Amino acid sequence: MARQRFVQGLCTGIVQLDKTLLDFLDQLIAQTGTAREQQERRDTWQRYRDQRQAWARALALAWQGALAPAAAGRSSAPAPLELGLSLLDDNVVENKILASRMALPVLDAVGAAFDPLRQRTQQLEQQDMASSDILRPETCCLLLVEQWTAHGLQRGDLQTVTDPLQHALGALLLAQYQQLNTLYDEQGVVLSTDFRARVRRAADTGAGPSSAPAAPHSRPGHLGSGPASLA
Repeated sequence: MARQRFVQGLCTGIVQLDKTLLDFLDQLIAQTGTAREQQERRDTWQRYRDQRQAWARALALAWQGALAPAAAGRSSAPAPLELGLSLLDDNVVENKILASRMALPVLDAVGAAFDPLRQRTQQLEQQDMASSDILRPETCCLLLVEQWTAHGLQRGDLQTVTDPLQHALGALLLAQYQQLNTLYDEQGVVLSTDFRARVRRAADTGAGPSSAPAAPHSRPGHLGSGPASLA
């Protein structure tokens, strides 16, 4: 239920992400520069205007698809058969590198809200959060990058808009984490003393908590009562 609400909020926020990029690119092409710089800016502006709707739709589907267990570790945009494995591997690696760079400042912006959410989620599920979990900022960033490069937009274009996109995505994720923390508060989900001790020991040793307590502190019949519908 929490993940579905999270993804629904993310998908609603795509409209604001798009507006942020459009406004930034409009301002960018209005700036002075060399003939080459101005042409490159206009090419980036035109590509985004041409592909923005396809990218936005694909991003919403990718974020929604990450809710399904089968989506874990799966590339959201298979390459054409004529591409060799080496080229496919290069694309995957480059996407991951770009996504990792994008995720670093986003993680800094949302950490205060994400960390308690992650810990309480791990306690509820009695296991560590998977590396591909949609709740993770780095997963959201990777899916964004994958859909960007799969729908006619270039990595260079993404690097051009990285700064405003990072700020907008960070604000979107932070708002969603805060809402989920409020949801957990309303449902009475609190960290047990045992789990807090595990987290402290993990921080001292540099390892994650191996498991959560057998009896998470939450009122029965709420978080697990049924999924919220997606728009």
